[in-house]
Amino acid sequence: MAYLETAEAVEIQGHGEEDEGRAVAVVLLGVLLVLAAWAAAVVTWGLPGLYIPAVALVPVCMLTIVRITLG
Repeated sequence: MAYLETAEAVEIQGHGEEDEGRAVAVVLLGVLLVLAAWAAAVVTWGLPGLYIPAVALVPVCMLTIVRITLG
């Protein structure tokens, strides 16, 4: 393997790490936005703003558990 081929292989591997870091950043930003919206709901509507979104997410959590169980 020539030096240039090795350098190209290293560059190709490096781009995957940048894409992975960007995907992680997008997911974390999404989680942060959801938590901020939930906090705004609590500030705006009080206790119902806290528990109504949690109750609404129960089916999502249940489907996630079933999907993980089934594989």
